[in-house]
Amino acid sequence: MNERTSVPSRRPRGRSLVLVALAAAGAVLLTPGAAFAENAVVSSTPADGASIATSPTAIEITFNEELGEVNTIAVQCDAELYTVGPRRVSDDNLTLAADVVDALPKGDCVVSWGVSDADGQPNGSGNLSFRVENDTTSVVTTPTTDTAPGTTDAVDVTTTSATTSTEDIADLSSVDTGQGPLWLGRLLSVLGIAVLFGSLVLIAAAWPEGVEYLLAVRFIRATWTVAFVGTLLYVAAATAAVTGSGLGSGFNPMNWTDLFSAGIPGIAAVARVVLVAASAWVAFRPDRVIDPVTQMAALLIPGLATATVGLSRTDMDLALVGVTLSIIHALAMAIWIGGVVLLARVVLAGPGEEDLVHAVRGFGRLSTVAIVVTIGTGVVQMILLDGGNLFGSSHGQVVLLKTLVVAFMVFVAMSARQYVNAKLPRANEMTIPTADRLRRAFGAEAAAGLIVLALSAWLVTLDPPNIDTSTTVDYAISLQVESPEADLDVTVKFTSDVVGLSGMWVEVDAPEADLSGLEIVLTAPTNDEVGTITQPVPLTGPGVGVVPPAQGIPFSVAGEWTLSVNAVTANGVFNSDPQLFTILNPDGSVPTTQLTTPPVVTVTIPESTVPGG
Repeated sequence: MNERTSVPSRRPRGRSLVLVALAAAGAVLLTPGAAFAENAVVSSTPADGASIATSPTAIEITFNEELGEVNTIAVQCDAELYTVGPRRVSDDNLTLAADVVDALPKGDCVVSWGVSDADGQPNGSGNLSFRVENDTTSVVTTPTTDTAPGTTDAVDVTTTSATTSTEDIADLSSVDTGQGPLWLGRLLSVLGIAVLFGSLVLIAAAWPEGVEYLLAVRFIRATWTVAFVGTLLYVAAATAAVTGSGLGSGFNPMNWTDLFSAGIPGIAAVARVVLVAASAWVAFRPDRVIDPVTQMAALLIPGLATATVGLSRTDMDLALVGVTLSIIHALAMAIWIGGVVLLARVVLAGPGEEDLVHAVRGFGRLSTVAIVVTIGTGVVQMILLDGGNLFGSSHGQVVLLKTLVVAFMVFVAMSARQYVNAKLPRANEMTIPTADRLRRAFGAEAAAGLIVLALSAWLVTLDPPNIDTSTTVDYAISLQVESPEADLDVTVKFTSDVVGLSGMWVEVDAPEADLSGLEIVLTAPTNDEVGTITQPVPLTGPGVGVVPPAQGIPFSVAGEWTLSVNAVTANGVFNSDPQLFTILNPDGSVPTTQLTTPPVVTVTIPESTVPGG
């Protein structure tokens, strides 16, 4: 086999199949996008995407439109909600603020906000994210009271520990591993997989002679090596982030099962490393991609590996549509970028015979469809993830930068294809001047493609405005205490309705201020173990207090419990009427009151005797 030895041309195989698949993918572009909020964030403290040394004492968000009276702020760090104080609006009605009652832990935090307009109608919602680099030592104090017999001490309304969130693999990072290895591994993995799949598609569809070139074989093997090493690094860094261990332990395949707790993105990461390893079957024997017996498997295996790139984010609105578009986007992108890299590095490495001309012209036909599908699916994804808020979030700003680079790629691609259409229709060989000129053009296009992949790897680590990164908590019990006379509106929720510890959520909607002495009083059914639990809640106005399940309310007996709320408002002291709720037995059965009756005792009464009888 020679470096530039060619064989008689063969008709391209598989070209029609690839074109039909890409054309069908374009039909998905008719899917409607998501609506977006009217009001938008101008700035915030902490800033979106910022890293701060310790917990902030307050959250401030400035908007571009005036705010109404109904506004909300909630703070969540590593899947746990944290207490915030009353929500305040500035004098110019443009800034919404709330004090952070409990210090936020080290890790990633998300601020969820919702605002209204001057008429009180909803006018937008969204999320901001920041990272706290160090823990802040905080002490939660509660009033000291004497504990009467039959009562249970309260727990602090705060959170004590946080674990790495595994809701989305995009957030798999920790202080030990950092984002660096995860980002680098993701970039190398996607780059290697995309170039490998795109090169094989081009060979199968337009350049079957390529498998006879030693340079092409070496290039495909090197590409597979980059894909495999990058995927290993990516999976190892993700595993280390989930388990909280060092990067070295993430290379142990026995630990990869921990990624399954990250849902579909985690499973896709493990599947990717398996599929990339299996792709060695065709990477080291690229002639299998033109053999009718093995062609389907030779394209399917790296194609499935490419499809896993589209599973990196599954938490969007219209998730089924979004994930489908992401997979189509990844496949089309790989055909475009992979093909252009193969042209720049191998096909146009020097002059050659007619097969090189066929390869360039064939790529022009393939890439035209791939470019249209890539851009179309990308636009729909932008609508789903960012809506119209491209300037108000870090994700949107990176999307804008990526759009500019893609626009440059398209400009270079169209210019190169015009030259190809003008100079190569009747050419029967690739001359040195033509090869040099096309190599420079396709090389610039390939370099821009590398930048696009780097930006895409960065985007996965950022939270889009239209994605709700908060974790949904299911509550088994929800009770509301509302008193217009006392100007008090409190909702109390419990995560469990069976015997044991239960997390508690306390949300105050009124009064706006001057609230003190808020207590949740829980009275157990008659028993010999527990009587009354009095839980102070350190809120002075609208806000949320949380008791995590790990240190939760001890419902130690089953039966009918009662809940009442004590508070002091501007209207005086308030003590609510008790509300009933049921705590089930540990097995989930409903407790019942059993009546016991004394046993029936049967005795034999001896026959009476009459004296003298």
